[in-house]
Amino acid sequence: MNTKLDNVTTQYRKFNENQVLTEGQLNEFIDYFEDQDRLSRTRLSGVGVVCGFKSEYTNLLLPTEIDMVGKAGLDDPFLQTILIAQGAGVTTDGDLITLRKKRANASEVLIDFSDVRYKYYRDYTDVVRYEHFRIGGQQIPLIELITEEEYSELIAGGANAADFKLFGTIQNIYDKIIILYLESYSNEETPCQDADCDNTGAEQVSNLRVLLADSQSVVDLMDKGDAKDSLYKLHNSYEELFDHLPKIEAKRVILDPSITKASDLKSRFQNAIGTVTDLADGFGAIAKTFNISVNLGGESLFSKLNSLMYPKTAGVLDEYQYRYDLLKDLIDTYNEIKELILYLDVDCCPSIASFPKHLMLGPVGARLELGDHTPFRHSFYNSPVTTNDDENYERVIMLANRFVQKINGFQSFIGPVKIIPSNLYVRLGNKAIPYYYRVDKPLLVQWNYEKTKTDREAYNLSYHTANLAGDDFVQNPLNYNIDDNDFYRIEGHLGLPYKTALQNINDLKTKYGLAFDVIALVLQKGEKPGGEVPVKEKTVSIEDLRKQLLSISSDISNQKISSQSLLNISKLDDKLRLLNQVEFAKETSSESVTVVRQDPKKDDVVSELLSEFLERKSGLEHVAGVEPGGTFVLIYESETNNQVLADFSLPYLCCSKKDPVFLALPESKLCQNDAPMAITTVPLDGQVKAFVNGTQIPAITQSGGQSFLDPSLVNAAYFGQTITFTVNDDEVEAQLVVYEQPNVSVTTGNISYGVDTSDPDATVDFHVSVPSGSSGLTYVFNFGDGTAPLSLSALPGNGIVQHKYNLVAGQEDVFNPTLTVTNANGCSKTVAVAPLKLKGQMTVVCLNGMKVVILYRDGIDPGHTCNDASFNLKGNGILIQGATPYNDPRGIIKGNIHLSNTLGSQDAKNYYPTNATSGFSRQNTIVITQAEAQQIALLSPDGFVKFSLECALDYCHTGVAFTQIFLANATTPIYSGYPNGNFLEINPCTGVTR
Repeated sequence: MNTKLDNVTTQYRKFNENQVLTEGQLNEFIDYFEDQDRLSRTRLSGVGVVCGFKSEYTNLLLPTEIDMVGKAGLDDPFLQTILIAQGAGVTTDGDLITLRKKRANASEVLIDFSDVRYKYYRDYTDVVRYEHFRIGGQQIPLIELITEEEYSELIAGGANAADFKLFGTIQNIYDKIIILYLESYSNEETPCQDADCDNTGAEQVSNLRVLLADSQSVVDLMDKGDAKDSLYKLHNSYEELFDHLPKIEAKRVILDPSITKASDLKSRFQNAIGTVTDLADGFGAIAKTFNISVNLGGESLFSKLNSLMYPKTAGVLDEYQYRYDLLKDLIDTYNEIKELILYLDVDCCPSIASFPKHLMLGPVGARLELGDHTPFRHSFYNSPVTTNDDENYERVIMLANRFVQKINGFQSFIGPVKIIPSNLYVRLGNKAIPYYYRVDKPLLVQWNYEKTKTDREAYNLSYHTANLAGDDFVQNPLNYNIDDNDFYRIEGHLGLPYKTALQNINDLKTKYGLAFDVIALVLQKGEKPGGEVPVKEKTVSIEDLRKQLLSISSDISNQKISSQSLLNISKLDDKLRLLNQVEFAKETSSESVTVVRQDPKKDDVVSELLSEFLERKSGLEHVAGVEPGGTFVLIYESETNNQVLADFSLPYLCCSKKDPVFLALPESKLCQNDAPMAITTVPLDGQVKAFVNGTQIPAITQSGGQSFLDPSLVNAAYFGQTITFTVNDDEVEAQLVVYEQPNVSVTTGNISYGVDTSDPDATVDFHVSVPSGSSGLTYVFNFGDGTAPLSLSALPGNGIVQHKYNLVAGQEDVFNPTLTVTNANGCSKTVAVAPLKLKGQMTVVCLNGMKVVILYRDGIDPGHTCNDASFNLKGNGILIQGATPYNDPRGIIKGNIHLSNTLGSQDAKNYYPTNATSGFSRQNTIVITQAEAQQIALLSPDGFVKFSLECALDYCHTGVAFTQIFLANATTPIYSGYPNGNFLEINPCTGVTR
């Protein structure tokens, strides 16, 4: 047999230019890369049957031919055939195997087909002496499958036809195992017959043989063969282990009204425990297969389990509930191991000697159905790099060790009530470690695979925290985020008086804000449930209670606490009704008992008979805790024997003797002007009533079968007070507060405009009025002009808020400002201010102080020499006198523009330039006053002013005067020119004319 990976080539030579190569150098090169290819296939992908290779024993007829031959014809041996579908597989020597069909060239084969039909067979003798077919050097009986085409070629090549037989003659065909065998060997090299020796060399042959062997022969090979298939035997043992492991599930503890005594309840738990024989047998087989040490102090597994489930010193308070919980934990671990066994199909370094040149396909006609185990068929054994299942073996070993640790670590323990966040619908390793285990390092290391793998085993949660991490979120997990937890483990209450247990659990629930309820159910009705007694119980001070407790403190601190010690303390609690929370000291500790005064609000505890409760409710399950939003149920026997015997839970809040009622509000507060709020109730048609301090208020309305709370119907006297509700006259927990809406008013006051030529804007005063005594208000102004809102935490002392509006000169805009006021309770009111009309006053500003210069420039301006040229300068038809009107002492000169240059009566001698004393040029300058600007602007809706020169005499020259307009204090005119027709329309702010 020519195997490849027995010796691996690890180096090769690089060739030099024009080098003469030896056979050793070439073979070394080829062997290196072939070895790497085979190693990559087996070590990085896997070995075994990848897919396909399904077999079927059938006939050669087409469906249309079956009717022709009849039923008897179907049994004709000539028609029988074995069909094998194409497939793929990898041997442990790295050979990739598929079915082949020969072609004309002996070194080439065809592989692209769906199946092969084998009609003939012959005895097969392995000439290369493959050890996997031999026992004591002798080959087991094998037959080789031959297709009809191969048969014809062999006969044509001189083969003896008598050596071949039809499949129809094989007896017990379904007991035969199909084997694909890659017959590998080297043909001896022959010497060259001439000078051309290029084609010489040993031919490497790989013939695929399809063989059949009896199943018993294959079994003998596995047990006695010269070469052992260790890989198949190992993984087949896992399959056989799984098939033979007993199916085990934990029984439920189901309660019914016939349970009236503590012994009845105990029997239900013990009946649910049942026999442990299957569990002992099943885990024993697992431990044997995986070589797990089961050291139970010299006891057998069955004996140890039996003693744990049924202790010899059994009593009423023998922790049968925790023993039942232990069994559930063990069964959960057992089933988790059993499930993982089917996924142990990973092998890091498969043994090369396992099946180096063959693959087993299983019995002829094997169904290969999903989930079925097919004997004598190589599965595909993955490399760890191709799957995430490579950790499963480690998980199985850890789980099996955890199974043993839980048995050895089960303990009786008494301690204070605790609530531990955990999870319900997950594997045990993802839950908090229960109260009844000794939480030491061996258990912690085996509890949660992911945490142990990342060195965080001390970060599991448990009742017992001594060996956990010191981080506060591990020591006190309820103080931190528990979003990922869907369950509360409640522990330490068994054996306590039910009232003490109830109060402790309720105190913890209130302290940590946990969402569940807790009730007590009694088995017997000796005294009236609820603990009502006709005579008022005696009470003592806390100091007196301490003195009485000192008499038994030595028993608690110096010896292991027993159930009897706990019973003594509980009787003292019943007498004094002041023992609320008890923290029991550990053995050899000097600490005594801590006593806290009972909350008087919790003095009366109402309980109900279990039988009556079960008539109304079902679904009680023992899960050692409660889900958020559920109900935790404590069970005790009677008011005389009032210790907690067991606990159960319901997945919902409970329980009134009436049908359950519930009310949900989307908000816990409203404002008086808010819209009515829909109320969700259970039942849907429940009658809802609202109350303030016991007084019903008419705030509930109905519409279309839906209840609403209308805050506008709440009287002002009830603003800020808590509103409670009933549904069908039963109180519910929902509460609501309606707050008053803030009451303010706002008006506009003084409006002032800018004073310089660049400011057309207006500043508006807003007067805010707030009722006296109002406090904690915040204010948000929206001025309606697109500017960012103004937020104020307090108003100015005078209550006036100013805002400047950006306006367009001469343009009127309407603004709609609003004020939103919010009080300390979050109630808001938005007040709309009366629409505000503002007109840009920039025209007034620009006109104010404007200088208008009108002149005649002799020799420059067209026209003729002026004699009696006098005019009136008007703006929008208003005569402009200016800041310094011309005052003729003679009272003769008319008008305010004088261009006369004839020294006549109308000549004001206003020479141009101003320092000239003669000549014909004249100039008039008028500076517009504030009053004149306001008058003119009132007649300028769009900011434009119409200037005109009108004759001041009975006669006037018609011509053009050169005009310049200057803004106040400006040295450069905004206009210089000849107004058309002695008429000019201009925006004094921009200089734009039209």
